[in-house]
Amino acid sequence: MTRLRISGALAAAFAALAFGTFASADEPASATPSDYVARWDFGTGGDASLVASGGARLGVVLTGPDYAESLMRGGDGKVAEIPKGGFITLSKEANAALKITGSELTFGLRVKCAPDVWNDSPLFSKHGGHGVLAFNLFYQNGAFGAEVGTTKNKGLLSARAPRSEICMPNDPTAWHDVYCRVNSAKMELFVDGRCCDEDFTLGELRTSDVPVAIGAQFDTPDPNAKPRPGFEGAIDFIAVWNRALSNEEIAALSGGPNRIDRRERTERSEPYSMNYWTPPNAYGVGDCMPFCVDGVFHFMYLLDKNRHGAKNGLGAHQWIQATSTDLKNWKHQPFVVPIDDQNEGSICTGSVFYHDGTYYAFYANRAVEYTLPNGETKNVYGLICVATSQDGIHFEKQKPQPLFLLPDGYGQGTRDPVVFKSPSDGKFHMYITTNYRGKGCWAHAVSDDLKEWTLLDPVYTHKDGEPECPDWFEWGGDYYVIANHLNGFYKTSKNPLGPWEVPDAPNQLMTGAVNVPKTAPWRGGRRIICGWTRERGFGGSAVFHELVRHNDGTLGEKFVPEMIPETGEPVYSEKNVDFSELTSVETPGQFRLRMALTFDPKEIDLLRDVVIQYAPDAQLRVVFSHRAVKLGPYTLERVNFSSGRIELDVIATRNITDVCVNGDRTVTDARTDARPNAIQIVNESPERVAVELLEIAPLRTPCP
Repeated sequence: MTRLRISGALAAAFAALAFGTFASADEPASATPSDYVARWDFGTGGDASLVASGGARLGVVLTGPDYAESLMRGGDGKVAEIPKGGFITLSKEANAALKITGSELTFGLRVKCAPDVWNDSPLFSKHGGHGVLAFNLFYQNGAFGAEVGTTKNKGLLSARAPRSEICMPNDPTAWHDVYCRVNSAKMELFVDGRCCDEDFTLGELRTSDVPVAIGAQFDTPDPNAKPRPGFEGAIDFIAVWNRALSNEEIAALSGGPNRIDRRERTERSEPYSMNYWTPPNAYGVGDCMPFCVDGVFHFMYLLDKNRHGAKNGLGAHQWIQATSTDLKNWKHQPFVVPIDDQNEGSICTGSVFYHDGTYYAFYANRAVEYTLPNGETKNVYGLICVATSQDGIHFEKQKPQPLFLLPDGYGQGTRDPVVFKSPSDGKFHMYITTNYRGKGCWAHAVSDDLKEWTLLDPVYTHKDGEPECPDWFEWGGDYYVIANHLNGFYKTSKNPLGPWEVPDAPNQLMTGAVNVPKTAPWRGGRRIICGWTRERGFGGSAVFHELVRHNDGTLGEKFVPEMIPETGEPVYSEKNVDFSELTSVETPGQFRLRMALTFDPKEIDLLRDVVIQYAPDAQLRVVFSHRAVKLGPYTLERVNFSSGRIELDVIATRNITDVCVNGDRTVTDARTDARPNAIQIVNESPERVAVELLEIAPLRTPCP
């Protein structure tokens, strides 16, 4: 049965056509919202709006559980069965009803793919080529996908859901409920009730006169073209709405709240460690903004799509989080600050501040367009905004936005707000990355109520660039600030508002391929630092370390004990090993390596290097003469060799090599090339440096 909702003159023109029945206000309730533009149940072979070709059959009756599941979703238990080479097209009148305008659209189907469907398999499309495409639902390379054309996005809106991330069940022949929802802010792809991926809208929906095809697509807008088939399997029903359905409506279409895949889009299907973790699909971890309240660690971060390439390059980042009470077990949560307005180009980096029972998420909106007080409309890099919450999970954006604008003399790149309460004056202070009269700085604002802010003089300037993403914290009676500039350096002060001084100690944190380090307290007076890897551009994997505070207030860094990946039985474990000649040692794909070196510290200037070749063009090198440890292109300087013992703890994942030296310093490398299945080791001073221990064990829970 086909049901079309058509209004005005179109309704009169189509009334005589055998489209099936129209939706009406008194139609029996079902799982399908009745205000659809069109719906096909494929229940009979005589529907005048459908033309079956190439052996496609309508009205095939399901049996057993498949029949019951169809009825549960509002179907009729009958399907279209499409063999290889088969497809279905629509009548001219039915095509006209699917020329959707405006900014909202939902379309989807219940589908079962044949076991060998793998390559380009169109499901439901109004295609005609990427230059004119209106919408497209497909199955390709083991993933469901959706595309939508708009008037202002430089390319198509695109979203994918790989079969490996689909758990209901992960079976190539299982039935799946697949829906694409579009509103003025974003496009989202749902599979089995779970939103798996998204893209971000600019402009309105693009329309075209290209016909719709089921199980095929028209590759060109040529009206005389024939559709190209590719799908093989069965389709229970297809429906189209000219509005964005709610999450609850999509859940009902997917079998109801007790049958849907309830995972957040950031949760992987396989076991994983949150350390060295990457979200599934095309997502990546961007700037991290951790905080902790009442024993709950909130790992907040920018969810990146396509390496800052989303929304015409504006980034379209959104805040999302995972929470834990033990740093071992994590719960992925909904968005903290999502994009829900087309004018939000990106929800940029900021910080969370907890006060008097309320969580304040301060952030910068990289607006697509903003009208300045002088009436000028322009792209503004950052508008300082706030969202609040009573539980640390569900946040609501507050108005008016922005909280304030910086005056003349400051640049437009206003971003990265961090807020703290100073015990010296009892006021709330905000540091903001920007520039002032040609120099990078932290603008400084102060408030009595976290609502009204007064601008003070900049607290920090830097001639070589803007000191991005400030972090402020108190620990052990000292005050610290961190900036992501020339890697994450820190400064200290005895006063909460400075002046800030460089300590007489190594002051880089998250040395190596880790970006934007920010910290949060943890139980027992501990402090966790988080960042992300940049091996492929913006957005990579999460890295967690623990800060070490020395008696003099200087900081070190080590692995977080609770977050070290578990290992299996060692594949190599030897003491007092002779590596005087280059030696190859086989390794698992992902592993933990521990090595202990002993030497006479009085002879340090006579010692040559100990080298581990862990990638074709990358080495872990202990450089005694320089008091340094090098990892690939990165160097830990001013390493303390005075004890005569160096312990190296190495965690090697698929793409990350993380090294802790003597439990006090870390350096991290992240690469895109495949890890070899062996490492090469040489001790260039075997007569003076002893390899006391070398142990290699596989990671029990591999990191993605």
